[in-house]
Amino acid sequence: MRFRNDLDGFAVIWSGARRAIEKLGEDHALGIAPHSLRAVSKFDLNQLAEAYPQGPIHIHIAEQAAEIEEVTTAYGLPPIAWLFANAAVDNNWCLVHATHMNDDEITLLASSGAVVGLCPVTEANLGDGIFPANEFLNRGGSIGLGTDSNIAIDLVQEMRTLEYSQRLRDQARSVLCEKEKSTGRYLFDEICRGGAQATGRHNGKIAPGAWADFMALDGNALSIAGLKEDRLLDAWVFASKGQMVSDVWSAGRHMVKEGRHINRHGIEKRFRKTMRELRNLL
Repeated sequence: MRFRNDLDGFAVIWSGARRAIEKLGEDHALGIAPHSLRAVSKFDLNQLAEAYPQGPIHIHIAEQAAEIEEVTTAYGLPPIAWLFANAAVDNNWCLVHATHMNDDEITLLASSGAVVGLCPVTEANLGDGIFPANEFLNRGGSIGLGTDSNIAIDLVQEMRTLEYSQRLRDQARSVLCEKEKSTGRYLFDEICRGGAQATGRHNGKIAPGAWADFMALDGNALSIAGLKEDRLLDAWVFASKGQMVSDVWSAGRHMVKEGRHINRHGIEKRFRKTMRELRNLL
């Protein structure tokens, strides 16, 4: 029953979310996320895409080998090939995971303008497999990083796991990089660009008209002492220990100060209350 819904019910949820999110300010985007091809029909998927064209469309796809077998058996095509044959996939779409792709699907997805939402920590924890990041990016694809995990919410772990998985598979070093950029810089630039696309948010870069989304690292941290530019990013991604992000600004709003969210006390209090209630149900 976790995914049980219909188009009318979804419309009610959408309307409520729209009313709630409008209170957050102008820098918001509201999208849809039909969970996966195993949770939504072809008809409903196309109806949703037509009814809510203004926001991002996220869908889990080709995450696990068992999923690919089930979809191929039911529809006659593997998930990514089936999606492109039955939906107008463009740069409004974010395909979450997309772990298992054949060569044709890599080219198809990379050239579509859609972004892939990777969750490397989750994909490693669940033993899903290794995303072909190097091939995908070399063909012009875009990636963002998020989390789909109950294990950890940690951007550094996500970046580190992504790069290390490529190295382990290929038995190579510094796989995701460019001649002009270090691995840390290349990863950070790619996920900022892809993340902005995946969220439908005009950010991910410092430019006129873009939202002022910034973060600052702890300048007193020993692992980045004396480092600048690409070397600093490399040290943060691959050599840092613990939480090094000291401050975060969202659309110019100073939301994290000295490593703590400005509303941390209230958030933590509500979280503890909710977890107690949930665990009492076990």
